[in-house]
Amino acid sequence: MITIVSGKGSPGGTTTLAALTAAWPAPVLLADCDPAGGDLAPGWLGQWLVAGAIRADRGVLSHATATRHATAGDPAALLEHVQTVPPARHVGLLAGLTSPGQHSAISTEGWTRLTASLAAFRTRSGRPADALVDVGRFGAATPWPLLVAADLVLLAVRPTPRHVLAARPVLAELAEQIVPERLGLAVCASSPAGAHEVHVALGRAVALELPADERTAAVLSDGTDAGAVPRRSPLLRTARRAARRLHGTYHNYTPAELRVPAPRVSNDVLTGATR
Repeated sequence: MITIVSGKGSPGGTTTLAALTAAWPAPVLLADCDPAGGDLAPGWLGQWLVAGAIRADRGVLSHATATRHATAGDPAALLEHVQTVPPARHVGLLAGLTSPGQHSAISTEGWTRLTASLAAFRTRSGRPADALVDVGRFGAATPWPLLVAADLVLLAVRPTPRHVLAARPVLAELAEQIVPERLGLAVCASSPAGAHEVHVALGRAVALELPADERTAAVLSDGTDAGAVPRRSPLLRTARRAARRLHGTYHNYTPAELRVPAPRVSNDVLTGATR
């Protein structure tokens, strides 16, 4: 489970996570857990929401409601709230809240149950699936269970003084509860030189660096071209390399996975749906 969190000033964390998800080399669950209201589906997948192919009422809130009397997270129950992403069939979406007011219906216990379910999530075929989680802008309502339990927490930041300064207090608070080995930076819309400057300014390793690419960013943030990401774009090429590295580092294969050939990621492998 990899969780991304943002400081002030919209540094591009949601777009970065969408790019990483689209490029992921295996079945992956994309969870929009921003307590202020999710932007992943309305942005990247907005056209599919309007068309009714994706439901805004099926995701984090419906899971919290369905499990409100449960004492622990149930990965099997989570499947009922996951939807296939039409432009990226290897991705399962756990849609986010549609307004900040819905956050009160989740509670700390609800976030804790969801965290346990995400950490042990499996596809319908029984394969463990990675989870990429967006918790939005850091603040009083930030769901800490999703940060503390993550294998890697990424703080999104752009290579500008404004974003670096906004990242410093957030990084300090995260470092109080997350060990250094599990805390890194996602430098958005940057160059290698810019990423190096952010590393020096914040004193933290850069775990992910994605280049500026306005065309592809528009697909992922505004849903242009029905959310179909240009496969040869600079952003996706870089995201693909980063996704392979992160998947190879953090996905712990079971003996069964090592024996059985991996499925083609173009299929609806998370939910078991058919085209």
